Amino acid sequence: MFDNLKQNLPTIALMFGYVIYIVFLIKGSFPLAVLWIMFIIYLWLLSSMALQKYTYNAFLYVLCSSGIAISISFFFLKGVEELSYPHGALIFHIDGIAKSFFLFFICTVPIIINQQGKQISNKSPIKTKRNLLQHQDKKELWEQATPEDIESGNYEPL
Repeated sequence: MFDNLKQNLPTIALMFGYVIYIVFLIKGSFPLAVLWIMFIIYLWLLSSMALQKYTYNAFLYVLCSSGIAISISFFFLKGVEELSYPHGALIFHIDGIAKSFFLFFICTVPIIINQQGKQISNKSPIKTKRNLLQHQDKKELWEQATPEDIESGNYEPL
């Protein structure tokens, strides 16, 4: 059981950090919340490296998902403002919206490029020397039937 907890410690620390990030946002301290999430990313990185659970894809997803969470938070804190009169009215601030969408764009592009790279590598098979030799050996086992062979009936279909 201790080994299972030990292996999941980076994930638990990351989830706990996100909860504290939300608490900081509710309290109204956006800069402190951003600093906290950067600290949590470093904590996750160091703990996953120490426990030998680090992978590049996991780091990419943690970093980009944190950036997306910050951009969404920034959108609602700086891009949209609720007015008291008339009830339910909203003002959209183009500066806050542009900054939040730029951050969202910057954080989603690496994920899209990573997924595209996976799809390309899965579609193109790697041809090794052994595969090429096997393919050449299969070619040498048979020869194409000539029109005379087809008319005479002296051929064996595969």
